[in-house]
Amino acid sequence: MNQVRPGVISRGIKTPIIMPGDDVVKIVVDSVIAAVGVEGVQNKDAIGTTEAVVAIGQNNIVTQKEVVADLSAKFAGAKEIAIVDPIQSRNRFMAILKAVAAVPEFETIYVIMTYPTDEVGNRLVSEETMMESGVNPYRDVLSQEEFYARLGKPCHPFTGKDYMEMYKEICGEKGKIVMCNDFAQIPAICSDILVCSIHRREMTKRILQKNGASRVLDLSEIMNESVNGSGYNSEFGLYGSNLQDNDDLKLMPRDCDRFVKAVQAEMYARTGKMVEAYVFGDGAFKDPVGGIWELADPTTTPGFTEGLKGTPEEVKLKFIASQHQDKSKEEIEKIVADEKAARKAAKNITEAASLGTTPRRITDLIASLSDLTTGSGDRQTPVVLVQNYLD
Repeated sequence: MNQVRPGVISRGIKTPIIMPGDDVVKIVVDSVIAAVGVEGVQNKDAIGTTEAVVAIGQNNIVTQKEVVADLSAKFAGAKEIAIVDPIQSRNRFMAILKAVAAVPEFETIYVIMTYPTDEVGNRLVSEETMMESGVNPYRDVLSQEEFYARLGKPCHPFTGKDYMEMYKEICGEKGKIVMCNDFAQIPAICSDILVCSIHRREMTKRILQKNGASRVLDLSEIMNESVNGSGYNSEFGLYGSNLQDNDDLKLMPRDCDRFVKAVQAEMYARTGKMVEAYVFGDGAFKDPVGGIWELADPTTTPGFTEGLKGTPEEVKLKFIASQHQDKSKEEIEKIVADEKAARKAAKNITEAASLGTTPRRITDLIASLSDLTTGSGDRQTPVVLVQNYLD
């Protein structure tokens, strides 16, 4: 009789509270071993650490004053600025907007939002209302007042907030809310632009530059260098930042590839097992009620070891089983194993045996699994041990 092995196990690992200056590599390895023991760690296990605690250990935090200084330098001479394509988020965007509003040189701030949803799916108005209104979201540019008159006052399905009103209040008399999906029209409104698009930022910048914008930066270019000894992120800047106390912002961590290699090496030294390691942020799943993509970070995995590259070599078990109903379970298991081996050798994702197995990247899949496992509240499990996934 074949020995039964468990399938994929995703386990949240509790750690001590992590503070600036802590040795996060040691905390991760100590915590995993404390949870499962040296004997519980296996080759090809994967150990994930949330980007938040890696960044906190690095003290990669910036103050509002430092963000204001960088914005003033990067937009020197600008009297007005357009903030293009921000998401609706108190945690992710409001502190950034507060810094923009605090720049003394900016006399007018255009907050240009997309509708009926933002980039990650936060909805301002229902599709039914949108279709019945006569508004053409591909072309029509609306002021806040025009939006209210034609489409009604928004109410976020989870927070109950009207983000148009909240963003207007932050900017005060300087602020003007504009609803616009046709980015080609924006340079006619304002030519100094800060792009806040996350996953479509390169496209957004190209459209703006092609249509006459004089200065276009995105959030990756703000706080991409240290300001008077502050934190920074040379790759992502303010992308992936999260609100801390006093309107400070925690940035994405730096040197994640070095971090994951250190976790891998330390775990091998302590257990003799070769694991994979990764740093993860938001997963890539969609909430079925609110329609929101949980993907506000610029990447799901800012760092990962070599064994997590690529896509899974999978076959569709039920498809093969339906083709061989005259065979025993053992014979079908042998056919499945042979199909998997053949696909792995050929790197072929188009054969019938792999129908329904969308070739997503391993890093995106395991980050989504880890994000759901660790949660975003007070579970105190910023580390995730995933077993039997890479077998």
